[in-house]
Amino acid sequence: MKRSILIIGVFFLLISSCSLENDNSNEPTQITLKHWNLINVSGGVAGVDVDFNVGDIIWNYDQFNNLLYVENSNTDDTLIDGLDTGTYDFYLIESNSKVYTILDVNEFGEIYTSETDTTILTINQNNLSTGSITDGFVYTFKITTSVVEI
Repeated sequence: MKRSILIIGVFFLLISSCSLENDNSNEPTQITLKHWNLINVSGGVAGVDVDFNVGDIIWNYDQFNNLLYVENSNTDDTLIDGLDTGTYDFYLIESNSKVYTILDVNEFGEIYTSETDTTILTINQNNLSTGSITDGFVYTFKITTSVVEI
């Protein structure tokens, strides 16, 4: 049980949307925001492989409110691009030492960072907590950051 809590805790730190950089209340607080930029969608029955530019489709995860904010500027309806612009309920669950995403009420896939590049995040719909499927999509994200003062 402790291992499961540790795994989820470490994972939250890796993908969380913000962190406080300054605890001095006399000065502005700096918050580092992490943005998940969708850079590739692959898989599905048709075997798609679509690349996007950083900034075209951005997912921002609010871990404190369990919300996902999506800004999707793709205008080509023929391309598989994940989620439309909007706000989604977003949760992470742990099962068998792996972490899975829940969007609204549906499991979306296994989520993990690259072993060689911690700025790459992947959600694989072929891997679910209930088992594997073969026709899901693999969403690859490039994590970027921005710092704001409040």
